Amino acid sequence: MPLEPPYPALPLDAPWERPGIGTAAPDGPPGPWHLPWDRLTPAEASAARERLTGRAYEFQASDAATGDPVRRTFTGDRLRADAEQTARLLAPYAPQAIVGFAPPRHAYGAAATVFLPAVTGLPVWFWPGDCPPPAVPARRIAVVAIPAAFRALARHPRWTASFEQLTLLHGGAELPPEARRFAADPRAVLIELLGSTETGSVAHRTGWDPAGPWTLLDDVAFAAPRTGAEGPLTVTGPRLSALPDGSRPDRHEMDDVVRRLGDRLFLRLGRRAQLVRVNGVRYDLGAIAARLRAALPGADVACVRVPGPAGPPHEEAYDLLVAGGGPLTADGVRAAARGLGAEPRLVRLVDRIPRGPLGKPLPAQPAPPD
Repeated sequence: MPLEPPYPALPLDAPWERPGIGTAAPDGPPGPWHLPWDRLTPAEASAARERLTGRAYEFQASDAATGDPVRRTFTGDRLRADAEQTARLLAPYAPQAIVGFAPPRHAYGAAATVFLPAVTGLPVWFWPGDCPPPAVPARRIAVVAIPAAFRALARHPRWTASFEQLTLLHGGAELPPEARRFAADPRAVLIELLGSTETGSVAHRTGWDPAGPWTLLDDVAFAAPRTGAEGPLTVTGPRLSALPDGSRPDRHEMDDVVRRLGDRLFLRLGRRAQLVRVNGVRYDLGAIAARLRAALPGADVACVRVPGPAGPPHEEAYDLLVAGGGPLTADGVRAAARGLGAEPRLVRLVDRIPRGPLGKPLPAQPAPPD
């Protein structure tokens, strides 16, 4: 029996079945695959897009604050509209192919790894990251990235060096330390997307400045906060997903806390579940974790918000989880965190930190202090 090629070309007659989209995607780690949109005639591509957009897709995620399951439904038309917004961001860089790391079981992966190739007509290779990279016959590529993507790219420098243009599309979580190696590479462009299972993509920014402003996508508008104010990012737009009962909200309050700068611009201050106030100062635990990962090479780091000690109201604390990174001690890690301004309540050295497919730490009950 002949062996299946490492990146099998899947038929384009029913991609909702294979590779699978949303909750219809197979359980377990996804394998590599290839969708050859560039091999279709214009008529064949149009028919395949119509089949893809003529369905509804259900997605399940976890609430950022509670970990409770969230079920939402996107029509194919809404996912296509999301992909068209992304295609306009990519157009100035003229990619000739797409390499996806975001699995289509999740809304970001469905829009960017499946629907984006469909609307652009570009071939796509899905690279799980734990196998050799695909042989992509193109000089300019777009990479649909999640945090694990940058670790895979760092393991294959000769592969990345073979391209004259790398457009890195990133959504979902903080950039890992491995991403910084591309910041000085003139071939590499970073486009970040902000969104959720409830909203799809809502905003973007280009460049490597972690404090840079975000811009709402063309079909998204602010519902809150008002200009000059801080608060949860609340958006309206035609791409909001449907609730389990089929109803469609006209707005959604996201977990991201922002300072609104104008009609379209805002600064992202962090996720509500990741913001803590210690000694009267607000800290973004996501940013602390990212800086500690850079300071502890090879380590995975997560910060978990916990109730603060009895005392002033609204005071909070956090526990620090560290996996890998060589011979580390809790005292040494605590000292590194103290140097960033906010000392953790507890440091736990663990074997691994459970993370979802898009790189976000899975919610868990923090251990009590020793």
